[in-house]
Order: sequence, then structure tokens, then C-alpha cells
Amino acid sequence: MDWPRTPVERIPASRFKPPFCPWRTCPSRARNSFRAVRFGSYRRKCDRRTIPRFWCKICGRKFSQQTFSCTYYLKRPKLLRQVAAGLVACDAARQTARSLGCSHTTVVHQANRIGRHSLLLQALAVEQMESLKEAVVFDHAETFQYSQEMPVGVGTAVGRESLFTYGLDPVPHRLGGARTASRVKRLKALKKRWGTLPTASYGKSTERILDRLMPKVRSGERLQLITDKKPEYLTAARRYITAGKLHLEVFPNPPRRPKHESRGKQASVRDRAMYPVDLLHKLIRHSSANHKRETIAHGRRVNAIMLRLYGFTVWRNFIKDKSERCPQHRTPAMEVGLTDRFLDWRQVLGRRLFPWRHRLSGMERNLYSMMVQTPAAGKNRRHDLRNAF
Repeated sequence: MDWPRTPVERIPASRFKPPFCPWRTCPSRARNSFRAVRFGSYRRKCDRRTIPRFWCKICGRKFSQQTFSCTYYLKRPKLLRQVAAGLVACDAARQTARSLGCSHTTVVHQANRIGRHSLLLQALAVEQMESLKEAVVFDHAETFQYSQEMPVGVGTAVGRESLFTYGLDPVPHRLGGARTASRVKRLKALKKRWGTLPTASYGKSTERILDRLMPKVRSGERLQLITDKKPEYLTAARRYITAGKLHLEVFPNPPRRPKHESRGKQASVRDRAMYPVDLLHKLIRHSSANHKRETIAHGRRVNAIMLRLYGFTVWRNFIKDKSERCPQHRTPAMEVGLTDRFLDWRQVLGRRLFPWRHRLSGMERNLYSMMVQTPAAGKNRRHDLRNAF
């Protein structure tokens, strides 16, 4: 993957050359010819650095070196890397704010920015991947939005050997479990108050993940998909199975056993097969404050949940070693051939990505623009700023 070693902010002003025009409507995109000249400079207040300005000779609009940095428009740019590190260290927004000496809303807004950047980086990684050379283990991690009566499943596709996370996809669904009289009464009250409850299924989420993975399978080969025995998985995969492009291996979840009993053979086989995705889910529970079993920092919106998970995914794929107990000095991204070194947050956030320059699925575009609604949360803020992509 073509990712620079030096962040944009560390490039001297005299050596920086803009790679393209950052304005989406610039005709240079279609002509494949970009020309820009220096057009003065300005001094940034936060660190007193001189930032060069440029003028695009194709569209006549102006921009600066800071336009290509992830810290554009930020008054305290140094907080961005610290917030990113806190998000994967099980810190909640208010805890991070107390540590950094800022408002908790500042942490929330910068966390959303990190999540949007991570979403684009994940899409870029999958886009530049040559082919899918390993089996993929797929399952949904269960969490909830706003209240425990509104569950959300997050589809996670993980490589069996590399442990690389290939994709995430949310699915707000109906509440499961026993429908006791008190629960039915509460659900009726919530529906009357909010107007609607989530009704999506695991099948649509699985289809979206498969639609992203199948173009990476070489011609004449089949994708090996490992799942548990959810009937929606087979329904979603049947189209590719019939076409001879996918081989599905199912390992049913064994019934729960008392704690004093040892695992049976069926449970051991299932745990070995589903280990990559189970490990990812454990890391999510361990490293994210909003996914703890007992927490008051749970996500209020699907958008917030997913943007933080994309930040976690980039940390897992590009920054963290495959194993803490048995260090291998390799990241999952190195295993699939995307990078040849460990990255850190300074490098991950070293270059700004623009959504209109990458191939995003419909769900990814909705998450980036924060279009996925959670009616119970009241006013749902969207990311629809004209220049702050």
C-alpha cells in the first residue's frame, strides 16, 4: 500500500508539492493534468509554523499545505494522536478529556474525525490489496445502541492466518431472548416513545461483506468462508455458493454447559475454527470502553459505535503486533503484504484522505456522512460540512 513515511506537517514548506487539487469539482480530475503555483503563505496560531498557500491553475481555487493534513481546521492539533491512543486504551471520552485538559465534546469530535479517517484508510487498504489468499472467518459481535433494548450486531470478517480485519458492517436488529410480560410491556412503551425499533437482519449485513470480499478472489478460485450456524449466513452466501465462487464451512455453537464441566469435542473444534474472530471480539471488549460488558460509556448512536470500531480496526491491522503473548514482530497488514513495517498513530494520521477519491460502499458512505439514524437519540448530527470532508 502506498502510504508515506513522513507526515505532511513534517515536510518543509520549501519541499512540499501538492499531489492533486483537493477541490472535488476541479476539472483536473477528468483531464488527469494538475498544475498549481505558490500563492503566498500564512502563519498558524497554534505552533507559529509558516504554511504555504497554492493556487490551482485549472479551477482557479486556492488551498494550502495544511489542506492535506489530518489536523486541518484544528486549534489543538496535538490532541489528535493522544485521543486516538486513548480510544484503544479503554478510555471513555470524559476520562480522556480530564487527562488532556480539554472538553469532552472536543474528544468526541476528534474521535469522529479519527473514525472517518480510519474508515477511508481501511477502504484504501482493501482497494489496494492484490487478492484474497486465505480463508475468512466471519461472525457478528453483539453490542447495543442507546439502551439494551436496541441491540446491534457488527459483522466482522477476519483472515484465518493473518488475523487481518477485512471489513465491518452494522446491523441493528430485533431484541432476542425470552419475551416475558415485563419485557413486552417495556418494548411497547419504547416503540410508542420512539416510533420504531430496529428490524434489520444478519443476512443483509453478510451480503454486504461478501460483496466487498468477492472481487478480491482470483478468477477460478473459491473463497473459503468459516462461520457458525446462523441460518442467515447460509441464505446470504447461497448466491455465491451456487455460482461456484464460495465454499462455506459451518461450525455450530455448542449448547451452554455448567462451569464445572469440561469442554466437549464439538466445542473444541468450533473454538479452533472461529479463533481469529473470537480473538478480535475479545480485544474489542478489552480495549474499548463503550463495549465493556458493564459500562456507562456505551454508544448512543450506530454511527459513533462504528467510527470508533474503525479506529480500533486500523490500530489492530497496522499498529499492534499479531500476538502479545507470543510476539511475532509483524502486524496483520504486514502478513497480507500491505506494509513492510509497523506504523504508529503519527504515521497513520500523517496524510489526509478524501472520500471522493476512494471506492466506498453504500453503508460506508452513510457511516462517513453519519447518515445512519438512531431515533431514540433525538437530534442526530450529520457530517455534511462543505469543505471539512
